[in-house]
Amino acid sequence: MSLDDATLGRLLVRAERARLSGSTRTIRESFKSLTSPYWQLSLDERDRMHERMRAAASAGAIKLEWARQGGSDRPLDAVVLQDLDRLADHLQRPTSSTTLGQAAALLAPWHGQGQVDELLACWAQLKQVRLLGPSSASDFVDALRVLDAMAETKEDRIVRQLSTHLFGDSKRLEALSKHLDLLTAETLNAPARHWSEVFGAIGLIKEPQPFLVAGMGKLRLTDQDDCSIIRPFLGVANTVIQGYIGAPAWLLTIENLTTFHQATRELSKNPSGVILYTAGMPSPSWGQAYVRILSSLEHKPPIYHWGDHDEGGFRIAARIAQFATQSGCRLQPWSMEASRWPDRGQDAKAEQHRAMKRNAARAGWAELADQLAPVLFEQEGQPLNLPA
Repeated sequence: MSLDDATLGRLLVRAERARLSGSTRTIRESFKSLTSPYWQLSLDERDRMHERMRAAASAGAIKLEWARQGGSDRPLDAVVLQDLDRLADHLQRPTSSTTLGQAAALLAPWHGQGQVDELLACWAQLKQVRLLGPSSASDFVDALRVLDAMAETKEDRIVRQLSTHLFGDSKRLEALSKHLDLLTAETLNAPARHWSEVFGAIGLIKEPQPFLVAGMGKLRLTDQDDCSIIRPFLGVANTVIQGYIGAPAWLLTIENLTTFHQATRELSKNPSGVILYTAGMPSPSWGQAYVRILSSLEHKPPIYHWGDHDEGGFRIAARIAQFATQSGCRLQPWSMEASRWPDRGQDAKAEQHRAMKRNAARAGWAELADQLAPVLFEQEGQPLNLPA
């Protein structure tokens, strides 16, 4: 970028900030210092720069301050802002207020939804969110269309099929994972989540996922005979599950597939309980099936969850706890204390640890949250341990 473009660009940015804060101080870019890039220019380069600066001054955007000596070749001491809007017009750039107004108009139909208002407030302070500014408003509109589509269905949707339906582009939706993450996060400054967690939480799937269950008892299915839970496990569609028949000693949800398979092999030796695979962050349709199963339990056995000891693991636990509460059950942690496997895992950063504690508390595990160690540990690395 040429020095004149860089200088005028800085003036515009500073002017935008001054307008926001209400400052009336003079905004000046000086070249007097001998260390200024201005003095590294050749005479021809300096002449071209002077010509461009005179054009901006003629447009009423800036005022030029020249050195007192040097005759017709005297150097330029400083450039002073005269009019922000004229400078923006001269540079053929929209002002932040113009861009923000356009963004607000695009997002107006979703006022009050998700993080839309918080997003606009952040942009109004000339702040970006994960490098996304008001010029990305159209992408947020597409992400909000996805959320609207998912709100209208009780079933999971396949990512590329929905993307083609909404946008005529099978890969468009996948490019919106950051925008969907921000719109569905607790706050805009929440840590970024993996795309699979973001999609799973709203019911978007790469391909159809069966509801996997292992242990004793039967599933009640829509318009079908009751289905015994065969060994090592049974897989059915989330939407056909109407309830459960049986009296298990306990019920355990497991986050990761590898651990689920290991657990089902162990459980098959003495199937006294029930294990459900959450497929990472459970989708809304998975949650509905889970609620129907829990609501069918007559003797209300202990309900447990076992997942990763990290940010995502405790977010998943908090979501499952919400589903459990809908059925009148209380979710309890299983093997979610780092003290069970000392000297393992990695140190959690302060922000990660705060998120873990916050979501443990959201899951209803206040005591665990208070004592939670700042350790990151994946479920697959833990020794297999099922409820008695």
